Amino acid sequence: VPRPRNAFILFRCDFVRQEKLPATVEKDHRNISRIAGKVWKALSEEQKAPWVEMAKREKENHYAMNPGYKY
Repeated sequence: VPRPRNAFILFRCDFVRQEKLPATVEKDHRNISRIAGKVWKALSEEQKAPWVEMAKREKENHYAMNPGYKY
């Protein structure tokens, strides 16, 4: 059973989906993660809040669907 995604992973998925960094600029996902990480660190807590809330809901849903799951 895969673990629930955290706030940064949800942010990174959205970052890639919105093509904030065109594929012509960078294709290596390791570098995309580094760039997304720098953008994430530059965000205020208020700007991070939507992803933190999504991660919280995903974690709650994961535990509801997989009671007693430990990783």
